[in-house]
Amino acid sequence: MVAELFDIFDVNEDGVISRGEFIALAESLLHKQGMNFSSDIFKQFDVNHDNVISREELIELVIELAL
Repeated sequence: MVAELFDIFDVNEDGVISRGEFIALAESLLHKQGMNFSSDIFKQFDVNHDNVISREELIELVIELAL
């Protein structure tokens, strides 16, 4: 399920979720809008601080949000 979610929001198919793609993902999953809200979550789960969310980081994000 997370793999399909990743593939849906990795619009340009570069293997990572960019900030722009992440905003769409956060709004869709959490039904909250706003760049500040999405940016805060993005920073929290961009574990290696490379300014993108990898598939592994997304899996951790989904697990954390599900708890």
